[in-house]
Amino acid sequence: MRFSFLTALSTLAITATSAILPTTPSTLAAAQDFRSLSFNIRYAASASTYERPWSVRGPLVISQLKNATTAATASRSIPIIGLQEVLHQQLVDIKAGLGSSWTHLGTGRDDGKQAGEYVPLLYQPSVLRLVGSAQKWLSPTPDVPSFWPGAGSRRYVIVAVFDVVASGTRVVVANTHLDNASLTARVEGIKVALKTIEDVRARFGENLPVLLTGDFNSVPGTGDAYGTTVSDGLLSDLRTLATPAQRFGPEGTFSGFEPGKEPNNRIDFIWLGPNATSTWAVRRYEVLGNVVGGVYISDHRAVQGDVTLR
Repeated sequence: MRFSFLTALSTLAITATSAILPTTPSTLAAAQDFRSLSFNIRYAASASTYERPWSVRGPLVISQLKNATTAATASRSIPIIGLQEVLHQQLVDIKAGLGSSWTHLGTGRDDGKQAGEYVPLLYQPSVLRLVGSAQKWLSPTPDVPSFWPGAGSRRYVIVAVFDVVASGTRVVVANTHLDNASLTARVEGIKVALKTIEDVRARFGENLPVLLTGDFNSVPGTGDAYGTTVSDGLLSDLRTLATPAQRFGPEGTFSGFEPGKEPNNRIDFIWLGPNATSTWAVRRYEVLGNVVGGVYISDHRAVQGDVTLR
């Protein structure tokens, strides 16, 4: 369902499946501030007792994203957004709401075009110049839309290499959404995602810094995808890097829609690497509120990280 103030269609910059577009490497430059957001916005489902339709939730989601990114720009921090559960029309609405300075990478997961949920990376080309990208499905056949055996849905990772326009600083940014139905699909899926990141770094700079956003459907302290990521050693969970004084908002990122019955699970993450404490400086970690005027804008809360690439 569309809402009245977003009438213009945006032209979608669809990433070619598994495309990697090389260019001349640039040298890492001065320290650069980033604001990263990871947000499962909840696909545009039919309204239920507690879940309001996208026509109601959408403007509130867009307002939260716009406020966060505008504040980042005002403080000379580069905003970048990783979203999950985004249907095509929702992506059109969000890009129209954010404004024409924004574009995205990532396709619909079911056909590599517009069908099914997107896991898009949204960024501003005037600030971040795209150097290369790769999209891989989290399956034994990652180059085509596909499932891991036993998975509930097709899943993919989108990986991008950006140069900061003002400085030439180069960074790898990735976004993913792991399966909700199968532990094996999550564990094997994050292995595919991490390998894709490493393959991109091998081509564009093996020491490049990495920032990964995503809904892992996996809580900390388990043998699930979270534990697999920690054991891999490339990336560190931003919340664990932040001091207690740098953490804001509730701990849980999944709330559901029913008041008083929020499970409060932390399943949405921002990851930094490599050697996170020497590569990145944490300024603030925050889980944003997801209830506005009594409306749950999503069943997840956005995770926001303010970090400095040293």
